[in-house]
Amino acid sequence: MIVSYKNSREEKFYKDKNSLSMSYGVRMAEKICQRISEFQAADNPNHLPKNARFHEHQGKRKGLFSVDLVHPFRLIVEPTCKYADWSEITSMQIYEIMDPH
Repeated sequence: MIVSYKNSREEKFYKDKNSLSMSYGVRMAEKICQRISEFQAADNPNHLPKNARFHEHQGKRKGLFSVDLVHPFRLIVEPTCKYADWSEITSMQIYEIMDPH
């Protein structure tokens, strides 16, 4: 899949493991980098590892998807292409990291 970012500042942040480590800790930074790499390697969300738990949000966040990071945090992504079902999603934008609980 094609991974994009909101702006160049966010792209620089997510690609710099030191910045991620300072903000979220080493373990979380490694997991964020792992998930972004998995997105880039997969053709569509069906090819992501099962332990990523790719799932769609409901309610106010409908249209956004997330994958697990270090509990309880999730990496929230937004598809940037038109799709009828998950197998047609080929590009994502990193939206945010959050604790949904």
